[in-house]
Amino acid sequence: MSHNRFRGILCSLINLRISGGVVTTLLLLGSVGCSGEPGADDLSEIMKQNPPHHLAATNREIEILTVEPDGDQQWKIQFECQETPEEDWLLKLDLAQESKQDKAEEAKYQAALQAHQQLRAPESQGLDKLKQEIERFPFPPLFQQVYRKGTPVKWSATAVVDQSGEKPKLTVSDLKLSDGRSLKNLIAKSAMPKEAVLADGGPLDPLRQFTELRQKLITSVVQAKQTMEQRLKAEQQALVSLVQQPMAVAGKLFPAQTESEEVTLLFEPGTANTFSAVAIDANDTLSRVVFNGALYLPPVEAADSRLFRRVHDGWMLVLKNEDSSLSKMARKIRENRIVYYDKANNRFHLSDSRRATPLQPAAASSASQSVSQKELAQAITEGTQFKGSESITGQADRAVVMSITKFEPETGNVRVVIEDAQTPFTFAVFEGKLQREAPHHLGIPVRLEQVTSHSHPSQQRPKTGLFSRKSGSNLLLIPTEKGFVGRFAQTDVNVEKISGETEIVSADQRWQNTLVPGYAWRGVTKWGDEAVKRATLRVAEIRDQGKYVRLTLERDNDPVQQVVYEGSLVTEDGRIDGYGLVTQQFGTASIYEHDYFGVFFSRWQSEDKKVFRISPDGKKIYGLSKQGEVLTLERDPAVEKTDQLTTDERKQVWKKCLTVGKIWEGTIKSVKQKQTAEVKMIVRGYELDGKQVTLEFVPKVNRKAKTVFEGSLDTSDKGTNGFGLIAKKKLKFSGPGNVFGNWDTQLEFRLDASGKRILGRTNDHGDVEYLDLRLMETK
Repeated sequence: MSHNRFRGILCSLINLRISGGVVTTLLLLGSVGCSGEPGADDLSEIMKQNPPHHLAATNREIEILTVEPDGDQQWKIQFECQETPEEDWLLKLDLAQESKQDKAEEAKYQAALQAHQQLRAPESQGLDKLKQEIERFPFPPLFQQVYRKGTPVKWSATAVVDQSGEKPKLTVSDLKLSDGRSLKNLIAKSAMPKEAVLADGGPLDPLRQFTELRQKLITSVVQAKQTMEQRLKAEQQALVSLVQQPMAVAGKLFPAQTESEEVTLLFEPGTANTFSAVAIDANDTLSRVVFNGALYLPPVEAADSRLFRRVHDGWMLVLKNEDSSLSKMARKIRENRIVYYDKANNRFHLSDSRRATPLQPAAASSASQSVSQKELAQAITEGTQFKGSESITGQADRAVVMSITKFEPETGNVRVVIEDAQTPFTFAVFEGKLQREAPHHLGIPVRLEQVTSHSHPSQQRPKTGLFSRKSGSNLLLIPTEKGFVGRFAQTDVNVEKISGETEIVSADQRWQNTLVPGYAWRGVTKWGDEAVKRATLRVAEIRDQGKYVRLTLERDNDPVQQVVYEGSLVTEDGRIDGYGLVTQQFGTASIYEHDYFGVFFSRWQSEDKKVFRISPDGKKIYGLSKQGEVLTLERDPAVEKTDQLTTDERKQVWKKCLTVGKIWEGTIKSVKQKQTAEVKMIVRGYELDGKQVTLEFVPKVNRKAKTVFEGSLDTSDKGTNGFGLIAKKKLKFSGPGNVFGNWDTQLEFRLDASGKRILGRTNDHGDVEYLDLRLMETK
């Protein structure tokens, strides 16, 4: 067709529509002008040479909607086209878009994914596989039939017709189907790839399968969440009940070890969701581990939740070891333990981060192996006393008595004295603290260090046991319903409370009650295999709250045998409950009682110590000399408190007794000759506050045989209570013995407690003579 011919057609009033090769003439009023605008038949003709799309179709009908000039001899045409596919037309599906077509369903699926992330291991394990199946769904290229063969299809487009060349050119764009989809996205069924699949909604339709999987996940997550909430509720209730009841359970403390310690677990509720717990070795009640714990549901995303998830993912009791030094077993626990409840099997489990072990209900008696903080406060009471035994493997048990002599509720400081029940001279003092803070009160709440220990001189000091010297071990005590069980090194201790038999007094109070000036304590001394000898201990003076103490000790049947002790109380630590009074002898005994130094009545003044302690009930004094002589005394209630033995008072008593003209009568006894004679002593001089004293001695049977002694009075602390008046012979007489003979005799005198009796003795030269004189009352 020539160019002029095409232009003539455009200017005609006839619009040709070609349908199936048949030319139809339609009269279009005002549709074609004489300006050369292309018409529908022209457009159809051009499309034959320039197909607008790649799909085969017949019966094409075109309706021009608008025509606008688009430059020189160019026209922009908007038109609609209806045609019939020669085969099925298919659309390639965008899976992402298809899955989001149903917004409500998509929202449910996204919510299910969020909920799945909050599921815990037991409930999420099955769904993890389903989620992975969805994420890895093997989608082939997927097509959907949108138009069947023989069914008319409408589409619209924009065409640009260029008539400037030899042949008209056609450019078609914006091809859209009536439903808004692009025609370019369609393919003919014959062009579908071999690996592609037609989404027809049937059972094998991948899109249907994919949708069903997502729906299954949505439903399963809802069910799993309900199951999880029910499980968590049951776990929480069971664990709270375990702590609150409380109930003892037993199992292995180290689940990963074949030979693990079997333990009993006991719980004590704390505040809110916290608690205390103790693991007690089934074979050794003193082998323990104490824990602080909390009821805990770790967040799903938390690290500790992932750590324990392979063991348990839910409510748990987290147990933290609070004292790795408590026992060998405690030192082995380096990570937290958890206790969880298995709802399916109705059983508790103990686990570390690697393995779990089941817990069984423990025997009812197991609950008595620990005490609450309230019970602990009642178990430790100052003044209580216990009887029991110490047991050492391979040795006979030893009966012991334990006394709590000090307890300070504010600080928790505790002191106990443990004595051999057979002899109070075998004892040990222990000091330490009562641990009342949770959870330590459930472990070994009483841990004491040995302060001092002694054994009876006749016993060999043990190498082991409570009364051995410090071994570097602590005395460990655990309260029981009846008393205490404990251990010191390799020694086991078991004692039960004594009710109402003995009143125990604190050491400070006991010494205060004992060291009362003027008090007399009477009893016996015992040296080796010798028979006991009676003696009396008197408290002469105490100053500065026990920093200075002076005592006198005399033989009851021979009061000329007397010594003075000076010393002080040891108040710095628990030794005050042991040999808390340490003294040194001043002056010498009148006779040579033993062939050793270090006895109570030593003939020589030496540097050795004499030490004293008081029984826990304060009723007895026990003394020990360096060489092992022992002393046991009880207070004479008939002797009341008096200051007459203090230094100041004693000076005045001496002054009165040595008033010039005073006459003292009594006896003089020769120890060697075993003879006794009557004698009179007259005070002839007392000057310079006793620094010059003159004494005249006259025998009753021969008054011409008088003799004179001159000397001085020692008014120091120890001199006033001992043989403080020392006089030498100045006027000799050729009579018998030391006093009345020609010997250069020295006399030593002391006053008795009453101040009305003077006891004297000669020195070692020649025959020892004793004088026993009493003041003659003047009318």
